[in-house]
Amino acid sequence: MSHFLRAFSALSLVSLLSACSINGSYPDATEPDAAKLRFVSNTQNSTLDFFDAQHCAGRTTGMLNNSLMTDTKRRVGMIVPPPEKARGLLEVKLAPGKPLFMRINTNGGGYVCAKAISFTPEAGKEYEVTFDVAGGSCITTFQRLQRFNGKDERIPQPMIETPLQACAGSTPMFPKQIPETPKRAALINTIVDTNVQLFKMMNPDTPVEPPSTPTSLEAQIAKRKAAMGSFTLPEAYWTQYRQNFTLLNEEAAAQEARTMGLYVEVFRYRLSVTEDAVLEQWLNPTDNATRDLVAANDKVMTAYYTNTRKSVMIEVLNHHLARMGQLDQRFDVCAHFDKCWHY
Repeated sequence: MSHFLRAFSALSLVSLLSACSINGSYPDATEPDAAKLRFVSNTQNSTLDFFDAQHCAGRTTGMLNNSLMTDTKRRVGMIVPPPEKARGLLEVKLAPGKPLFMRINTNGGGYVCAKAISFTPEAGKEYEVTFDVAGGSCITTFQRLQRFNGKDERIPQPMIETPLQACAGSTPMFPKQIPETPKRAALINTIVDTNVQLFKMMNPDTPVEPPSTPTSLEAQIAKRKAAMGSFTLPEAYWTQYRQNFTLLNEEAAAQEARTMGLYVEVFRYRLSVTEDAVLEQWLNPTDNATRDLVAANDKVMTAYYTNTRKSVMIEVLNHHLARMGQLDQRFDVCAHFDKCWHY
């Protein structure tokens, strides 16, 4: 969990308890093709807040599972029903195509957790984010929901957190970046470069096996044609089919570079709000306070890398599924073949 999120998880709870409305301050989007999101919480005192460039203080959506308040009853008529064992839930509408910084908080007996996700809702799509606690850890799942051929599907979504630069300096949650000087730029560059080199030494990059090879792809195509029976597709379809798998291989090969790019972006942001005196001794701390700060940052960034790497893998797969779904939709495959690609 990000250092600034931990500090303000409890503050969010206090702020919401002092508010008059159990439905929070976030108004549902009014666009006819608005996306819909369900927040499911199986933990105590849970909140979901949204931030963007115009609302850096955040907008709340209500409280769930609090003994002193009635759960918000916000619902927006989502097609896919919630999980049967959902302890508490709320639903909201989101403006399509508009980037959001979404923060989830929970404050229970003996634990405080927060999770932030940066994402852009797609028009007409349904999403579900779930918060649980198990084994002393907070667990967040983020999925897109859809119903296909009468069956409900939950498709994992990437949970990538990137700095909300537009809000830097607006609130304690988004600290002000210290103006860059030649000295600060040199210090930050040295710290980042050294950290990345050490990180790569401790976590050697294992070459990613391509998801498909020419042999396996041709075997898959032959099997798919046989399963389609008398339904045949033009060669243009299979040409694009092969091209989509080429793109999948290319994205899979680049996922480590994308992960490290996000890692460096977040690391630089964290350093940009750090005082010169701390930066000067970052690589060789001479006092316990700085040593503890560096150790805490290393722990946060290691967790960020691990979580982001998983999310980038999901992102690559979802891009592939989207391309394949668009291909089958263009050639009306689902009307003839029940194992068509869809996303």
